[in-house]
Amino acid sequence: MRYIPRDGYEPPKEWRDKATDLTTEAYAAKADPDRKEVVNRKPSHWGQIKDELLALSNGKCWFSEARDVYSHPEVEHFRPKNLVAKNLGSDEREGYWWLAYSWENYRICGNVGNRKKGNFFPLRDGSISATSVSKNIDDEIYYLLDPCDEDDPALLSFDMEGKAIPSDHCGEWDSKRVELTVERLKLYHGPLEEARREVWNICDRLINECENLAAGFQANPSATKRQRIKDIRKELRNMIAFKAEFSRVAIACLKNSETPTARKILLPL
Repeated sequence: MRYIPRDGYEPPKEWRDKATDLTTEAYAAKADPDRKEVVNRKPSHWGQIKDELLALSNGKCWFSEARDVYSHPEVEHFRPKNLVAKNLGSDEREGYWWLAYSWENYRICGNVGNRKKGNFFPLRDGSISATSVSKNIDDEIYYLLDPCDEDDPALLSFDMEGKAIPSDHCGEWDSKRVELTVERLKLYHGPLEEARREVWNICDRLINECENLAAGFQANPSATKRQRIKDIRKELRNMIAFKAEFSRVAIACLKNSETPTARKILLPL
C-alpha cells in the first residue's frame, strides 16, 4: 500500500453535477427503500471515473499495489453506502448513503478484496459514528487502513514469505488495524503472497550481488564492476518507486537487509 495523493485531481464538471443531482435526490427520498434505490441506481456513474482514479496509482490497486493477481480493479466505497454490517461488537448501523456519489469516498480495490470487505467498516470502541444528520466523518476512529491517509500505508509491511504484517513501529492499536485490514481485504490472497515473494527474492538477490561487487571493486577496481553496481542501484530504486508493483515489498526487503547497499537506496526515504 502506498499513499495515494489526490491533490489537483477532480472529476469532470459534468460528472460532479450529476453526482450532486443524485445526492440531492437521495436526500429528498421520503423512505429508506426509496433512498436505497437512488443510492444503488447508478453504479455506472462512479465507474465513469475508474480509469482516472486508476491513473493516480499507475494502474495499481490502492490497497494491494497489484495490477492483475488481485483480480480486476473496481471503484470501492471506503465508507459503505448501504447499511454498515454488525461487527466487532457493534450493531448494524446506517450506511454512508450521502457519500454514495462523493468521489472522495472512492478507492480503487481489486475484486478479491472488494468482495471480501463488503459493507464492513468498524469503528474503535467509543468512537463517534457519523450519521446523515451530523456527517462528522472527520472524528471517526476507524480500523481499516486508508491509502488516502498519508500516515496509514507505512503501518503495513511484509516479510520474506510475502505475508502482510504490521510495521516494526506499530503500537497495539495500529497493529490491530493492520491485522484487521489484512483479514477483511484478503491481503493474504495466495497469488498476492506469491507475487510479493518473487519481488522480495529479486530484491534480495540484487542487494547481495551489489554487496559482492562492491567488495570486489575495493579489492580490484574495474569500470565493468562500477557500471554493474550503478545498474543494480538503479534497478533497486525503480523497484521502490511509486509506480512499481509491490514497491512496499521491495522497501521492506531493503529495510530488512541493513546493508550499505540498502542504506544507500533507502536514504531518500
